Amino acid sequence: MGSYCEIYFDRTEVCGAKSVVPDHFCALFQESDRAIRPSVDEDEESPDVVYEAPRAVVLSRLDLLGCTAIVARERLEAWLAATRETWEEHCADGDWAEETAAALRSFSVEDWYRRAPEVLATLYTREEATDDIDRHMRDRDGEGWLWFDGYGSLMSLRALLDACVEVQYVTLDITALIGGGWIEPDASICDEKRASVPLDPRPLATTVILAEGSSDIRILQRSLAALFPERQDYFSFFNHAELSVDGGAAYLVKFLKAFAAARAPLRLIAVFDNDTAGRQAHRQASTLGLPDNMVTVTLPDTELARSYPTIGPQGEHVVDVNGKAASIELYLGRAALMAGSGLRRVRWSGFNSTAQAYQGEIEGKTEVEASFLRAVANCSDSAEARAAFPELVEVWAMIFSAVEKAAEAAERKLHGRVA
Repeated sequence: MGSYCEIYFDRTEVCGAKSVVPDHFCALFQESDRAIRPSVDEDEESPDVVYEAPRAVVLSRLDLLGCTAIVARERLEAWLAATRETWEEHCADGDWAEETAAALRSFSVEDWYRRAPEVLATLYTREEATDDIDRHMRDRDGEGWLWFDGYGSLMSLRALLDACVEVQYVTLDITALIGGGWIEPDASICDEKRASVPLDPRPLATTVILAEGSSDIRILQRSLAALFPERQDYFSFFNHAELSVDGGAAYLVKFLKAFAAARAPLRLIAVFDNDTAGRQAHRQASTLGLPDNMVTVTLPDTELARSYPTIGPQGEHVVDVNGKAASIELYLGRAALMAGSGLRRVRWSGFNSTAQAYQGEIEGKTEVEASFLRAVANCSDSAEARAAFPELVEVWAMIFSAVEKAAEAAERKLHGRVA
């Protein structure tokens, strides 16, 4: 018989795999989702070992992998059109294909989403089909219409999860594989699988984040873990400190050139500061013709920076520093930016003749970062952290959106090549 792992939507078994945990199953989870709990089988003494995450969290992770609701619907529409065409061609060979062809003519994408929850919930408990469409959706021989993109595929799972709006949790149960000796009881399967494919862009590899310097990387890494811990295993960070790698906007452009020239297959996003040098470097990077797996962004404009105290040769003024002096420190919250009774000032420095604008920098950057690191470490949960650091929430929303769009485009291109 063998041993299987299974994916569940709440208590409903969705799909499974024999003897191993497929990479794409692990891509839905991270090691922090692992749980050990009493067995649901009263005759079983050993506990159940599962990976479990809320539906909304799994959907957000699928977005990062390019399996968005839009792409899943597009894939379903393409499958339906191709299947209809195939069966219409079969009709030319005789009447044997007419019943299925007629069912496909009346079948729609909306019909698939409407029927999918009931089919899934009764797939293993009810054998009687209500009509020919229902019979084909319940077909478990590998050609069933429920798994339009392949049995257990991420795109099919995405569409099923979109259809099953009442689902609360998605679970990967590996208990039987441990009991059968296929997996060691203490194996960290998500961590191990991600570590084994660091440069493979599908689907377990992380998106590598590059920034202008080690402090930017440190802040982004700590903030992701605090604000969005359910997504932290889907990103890794370029480590300037490990080999004393140079930092700065100009060096970030050079790194992008090097990765592009090496045709590195990793997913990569470069984050430039929202200041004069950062924007100029970002414009330069945008003209490089980078491959699709490399994305560049600048930190977003914020309301805080629209009216911020500055000091320069002309004295002190409150001005909009977005695009001129908004380095990562300006996104660490008002509390970290306070000095005495007011905000730390931006000090104007050199004039950038190419950009025809002055470059500014926050005073006491080291103290700002230290204050932030202390504050974020004291947050009790991610909701408190997001409330305390709204500007960083904007930063991560921008990064997530850029990664999702790039992954969407990659999925479409891959599917086009396969088709």
